[in-house]
Amino acid sequence: MEEWVGIYKFARLAVLALALAGIAFHLYRKENRERFEEPARRMLEEDPE
Repeated sequence: MEEWVGIYKFARLAVLALALAGIAFHLYRKENRERFEEPARRMLEEDPE
């Protein structure tokens, strides 16, 4: 029974790591990078008056 708990914990960690890697890959692909960084650039360029 204890080996099943170990396998479950390892699989849970592997799924979490894959999910985080997938999210990072999705956000930092070349075509998405510009779309996600553009609002930050726009905020930096605005002059408060």
